[in-house]
Amino acid sequence: MHIKKIDTTTQAAPTGHWRPANLDEFVGQEDIKSVIRHAIHSAQVRSDSLGHILLNGPSGFGKTTLAHIIAASCDVHCHVITGYAIAKPADLISVLNALQTGDILFIDEIHRLKPIMEEILYTAMEDNLIDMVMPDGGSVRLPVNPFTLIGATTKPESLSAPLKNRFVYKFFFSGYSLEEKQQIIQLYLNHYAIKSDWKQVYEIARKSDSVPREIRNTIVMMRDYLIAHGQTPDSLEISREHRSQFLGWSKVQDGWLTPLHQKYLDILAESDRPMSLTTLAIKMWLDTGSIEYEIEPLLIKLGKIEKTSRGRRLS
Repeated sequence: MHIKKIDTTTQAAPTGHWRPANLDEFVGQEDIKSVIRHAIHSAQVRSDSLGHILLNGPSGFGKTTLAHIIAASCDVHCHVITGYAIAKPADLISVLNALQTGDILFIDEIHRLKPIMEEILYTAMEDNLIDMVMPDGGSVRLPVNPFTLIGATTKPESLSAPLKNRFVYKFFFSGYSLEEKQQIIQLYLNHYAIKSDWKQVYEIARKSDSVPREIRNTIVMMRDYLIAHGQTPDSLEISREHRSQFLGWSKVQDGWLTPLHQKYLDILAESDRPMSLTTLAIKMWLDTGSIEYEIEPLLIKLGKIEKTSRGRRLS
């Protein structure tokens, strides 16, 4: 099992792609950030750990980034692991024993923890204790340092009620407005040293998905497009012509609808009745999981389709 330990006293996120380093740079989710600021201030005044935090929201909305920002703000280490990577109790116990006082344990996809792992977390979260079963059949309780658990999930319904109840703060990430998308785009343009005016930023935002990770991907694609068309990395600029050509080349529509989304809509438009997920998958040469989790969420969010008891249909 691979465990990645991040020292957030010197950096707020893993090396690699740029991420917001503090709450001021983290665009949107203002209600969540307000509560977190108060929680951090209280922990600092009390010289104690933060209450445990559950972050619920779609993939790519910045849950991991926010966990690193919280750790950096508290000047503590952040230990990162995914729920599926914890295969046996000894793995989780090893992670808990490695925590220093005040550290943050970030479990991504926490809904994928096995029930026995959740049970180990119960006493660790509430009482800073670990229940260990001994070879002779007896049990012993061992102390662990006070810590903060930050769990991230896209499926909160898969978490047991006892585990959910042990989180002090439960946050749900909301969608990003057009104005917030423009702010995110501008941050990434600044990071990649790409010049642009407000009109081009607005047009990019109007086309972009509202998922910050996808916005970043769009700017990276645009950077590569500009370089491939003769601009130098240290002098990149998006003109109206470049923006229009890029959007045409990438074949995206408003809301970041791709040709695959359009094919889905065209198939439904040609049908005179609602269509099942299985039938759609066959017609698109894709598996049902790809359609349900990769294609449909954006179409539902944009109000393009509806799921009914009889199948999928255009709104």
